[in-house]
Amino acid sequence: MSGTECAECAHLEREKETARQDHDMSRVSDCVVLLRRHPEHSEKPVPAGRGRA
Repeated sequence: MSGTECAECAHLEREKETARQDHDMSRVSDCVVLLRRHPEHSEKPVPAGRGRA
């Protein structure tokens, strides 16, 4: 984005930092994935694909 984050990006960044402080690395990872998939966050969104669930 052009220097400013959207509300969803800002929320996910705060949640990621809180999870990191709580040593919840699974939630940190979830936030990173959600940030990458967020269409306003990156120039090229990561496709959903078939993960291990």
